[in-house]
Amino acid sequence: MTGENIDDLIAAADVAADEQERDAVIERLAALGVERFDAPPGIAFDPTLHRAVSLVPASAPDHENTIDGTVRPGWRRGPDILRYVEVAVKVPPSHCPPRR
Repeated sequence: MTGENIDDLIAAADVAADEQERDAVIERLAALGVERFDAPPGIAFDPTLHRAVSLVPASAPDHENTIDGTVRPGWRRGPDILRYVEVAVKVPPSHCPPRR
């Protein structure tokens, strides 16, 4: 073990000033067996991998309960989820909060 704190490295990747800095942190995490993962738009929402942080009205019923986009990437180490991918999910318009 290198003594590096995985949570601190994940936080550093989130706030990295530029792509070069972020890539360096991601490499350090990879050396510890930790990988970053996203949720591509259009795939089905999966609560075992994703955490819904935003609701977006779906334009058609077949788009409901699909990912609109990644808000914050997830991290995993082997089969263990360290942080779920935070996503915007398309839902029926009636499930969205009213706009102000």
